[in-house]
Amino acid sequence: MSDFINADVDIGKFNTLIAIMRRNSVNTRPVMAAIGNLVVKSVRQNFREEGRPDKWVPSKKAKGRTLLATGALMKSIHYELDNDGTAVTVMTGPMKYARIMQNGGKTPKHDIVVRNRRALRFTVGGLTLYRKSVHHPGSRIPARPYMLLQDEDEVKIKDMLVDHLVGEMKKRGGLK
Repeated sequence: MSDFINADVDIGKFNTLIAIMRRNSVNTRPVMAAIGNLVVKSVRQNFREEGRPDKWVPSKKAKGRTLLATGALMKSIHYELDNDGTAVTVMTGPMKYARIMQNGGKTPKHDIVVRNRRALRFTVGGLTLYRKSVHHPGSRIPARPYMLLQDEDEVKIKDMLVDHLVGEMKKRGGLK
């Protein structure tokens, strides 16, 4: 299973507009790149607001900022265009935890072994313990869907497509 999370921007509602652009040999690359930028910005805003429209379950580990401890996952969000510039895919970088943060799930049981120190240090019931290794029973991670388009994004995408098509038609003398 890939560590990348891909989210094809669902613009199926706009297939008629895109088909008109293709029939008229309109270069869709600029508008699709703009749509990619819009979606990346929107997904990153989902991180900043810690979920939208619904807030995420707060993390027990993150001190105040769920999914923003280092910001690496948010910063890895980017888009790619297909070869002919008619489709855009928004994705994360290859973070092992990206999928479980998006969808939720349970991490497997595993052993944690000391590597660069003499011992692992942790606190249980107010008592500080030191061990060379511990068995972790796994964790339940709630879904925190960050790869979401908001309703206002869909309106902006439609406007961008229409504006691009109208602009191209005006350039060609098809609209006044």
